[in-house]
Amino acid sequence: MSVTEPTVDDASSPSAPPPIARRTAFMTKAVAITGGFLALLDTTIVNVSLDATRARFGGINQVQWVVTSYLLALAAVVPATGWLATRFGIKRVFMSATALFVVGSMGCALSQNLPELIAARGLAGAAAGVLSPVSTMLLTRGVPREQLGRVQSLSGMVSLISPLLGPTVGGLLVQAGGWPAVYEINLPLGVGLLVLAARCVANDASADRSERPLDVVGLLSSATCSVSLVLAIHEFSENGLNAPTALLVPLVLAVVSGTVFVVRELRAAAPLLDLRLFGHRVYRLATVNVFCLGFVTYSPMMLIPLYFETARGETPVMTGLWMSAGGIGVLLAGWLSRVLMKRIGGGATVVLGIVVTMLATAPMTTLSSQTPYLLLCISLAVRGLGTGLTIVPAMTRAFQSIRPQSIPDAASQLNLIQRVGGTMAIAVVTVVLKHAAEERHGLVPGAFAYSFTWLLGIYAATLLPALALLVAERREVRQSGSRV
Repeated sequence: MSVTEPTVDDASSPSAPPPIARRTAFMTKAVAITGGFLALLDTTIVNVSLDATRARFGGINQVQWVVTSYLLALAAVVPATGWLATRFGIKRVFMSATALFVVGSMGCALSQNLPELIAARGLAGAAAGVLSPVSTMLLTRGVPREQLGRVQSLSGMVSLISPLLGPTVGGLLVQAGGWPAVYEINLPLGVGLLVLAARCVANDASADRSERPLDVVGLLSSATCSVSLVLAIHEFSENGLNAPTALLVPLVLAVVSGTVFVVRELRAAAPLLDLRLFGHRVYRLATVNVFCLGFVTYSPMMLIPLYFETARGETPVMTGLWMSAGGIGVLLAGWLSRVLMKRIGGGATVVLGIVVTMLATAPMTTLSSQTPYLLLCISLAVRGLGTGLTIVPAMTRAFQSIRPQSIPDAASQLNLIQRVGGTMAIAVVTVVLKHAAEERHGLVPGAFAYSFTWLLGIYAATLLPALALLVAERREVRQSGSRV
């Protein structure tokens, strides 16, 4: 028997919220979605500007730190977002992160040398590390459990469409105003978002605030673990396994600091993050799926643009336009995922989404210089549908399985895990593509076909945690039914 979401009461109904309250709720969701979109879009539009940045400041190895410093700062601050939100309030933290993001973007646009650009980019990354999870908290604040699927579908569409729009928007900005334009665009958007948040978002209730002390040991150990892990992944993407010392040092440091963090959080009276959430089977498996689905969601975001640009000779702008075909599937998935989650459950929807993604990826294992663009567009659209049916239900089931009071902790954990999973996915794909290009003497279509063949096998492996989530959901339903 399917469970339907409550419908919005008619305005004439005595129980319906007043128009002002409904307008405030709508604007709060709009502000939260825009904040998350701004933080995610920034990561992809900047990548398009790296070549112009290299021409201005120097070698690509040094310029790459513009991206790396952003990721390092982001990973370091994400674990503290839950504490910041409960200590100072979600609205105040959201506005502070947005303001800091604007300042960091301004510093990037005004940079006169590479060290200034890297430092300003790190500041923007720290702000984005807070802005992404706190946007999720703002979006889900006060939302009943049965409506989490609706709001998470909005958030999921943003996270999937942002990488698709990034290359097009970034290419247009670089053409129009050079490399500083990709940072300057954040200034009016950020200021406008601040004004809307100040005027339209309700203040946090006093009950939502707490005097929980900052867990300094937890913050330092989590930041060390996150930064070391990102450095290890970055080193792996650059050199594979050819530089074991450079890879093992940050990896060992990540394991040691991560162990300290886990032990500390399980023993602390006021932990930085509530790791006991992982004791809930559905939440734990949903989180594992969020990590693994980084390969489904992010890995092709590098392969597909490179294929269009190097193997087919397309410009960055045209590449972005071709990739936008995936947005059709993403938009459809935003509606369909809610329907399927009510009908068959979140786990089954994730399984279906992975299968659809695999079917859409299969034609890409035979890429050539003559592959019809129509076939590519159809594959990208179907693939957008498949990915939308994976990450949205996984995130939704994670939030539905916990108490509303635990959402700040869960938002920080899930955002960090999703970022790490996506970063690791891109690193693995980079190594596979480099190996294929070396064997085939360049980034020829066959190198991309080989890489997609590898991805198809990885996607098949992600079915295992998805099936485990499906089994856990069915068991939870049976247990709840037996208690009634």
